[in-house]
Amino acid sequence: MSVTENSKRALIVWGGWPGHLPEQVAELFTDALKAHGFEVEVSDTLDVLTNAEKLQKLSLFVPIWSMGAVTSEQIGPLITAVRGGLGIAGCHGGMCDSFRNETEYQFMTGGQFVAHPGNDGTEFTVRITNRDHFITQESPPELR
Repeated sequence: MSVTENSKRALIVWGGWPGHLPEQVAELFTDALKAHGFEVEVSDTLDVLTNAEKLQKLSLFVPIWSMGAVTSEQIGPLITAVRGGLGIAGCHGGMCDSFRNETEYQFMTGGQFVAHPGNDGTEFTVRITNRDHFITQESPPELR
C-alpha cells in the first residue's frame, strides 16, 4: 500500500435504502474521523470505487450502504484494495446488509444480515437510565 504512516485518508460511501439514514450516518462518521485526524472524502455513488489508484492511497473505507447492488467494476477494485491492506469499518446495516448477492463482499465484511430476531415488528421497552448522556440529550420529549 502506498499510504505513508502518518497519512490518514478515509472514504465514506453512502446510499442504498434510506431507512438507515445513510446521509446522516455519513455526517456522523465524517465528524468522528476528522476529529481523529483523518482527511475524509464522502461520496453518494459507488462509481468512486472504480478508481483503483484512489483506493490504494486510502487507509480506511467506510461503507454506509444498506441493500442495493454493486457492479463488478465497482466491487472488484475495492476487494483488491482491502486485500492489499485497506482498512474497512462500518456499522449496522450500512456495512453488513450491503450487496446481498456479492459473496466476496460478505466474506470481506465477515457476515451478511439475514433477519431481525423475531422478525420486524417485535415490540420492546426502552428504559433510559442516563438522561444526561449525549445519546439521550436530544431524545423526543415522550422518552425523557
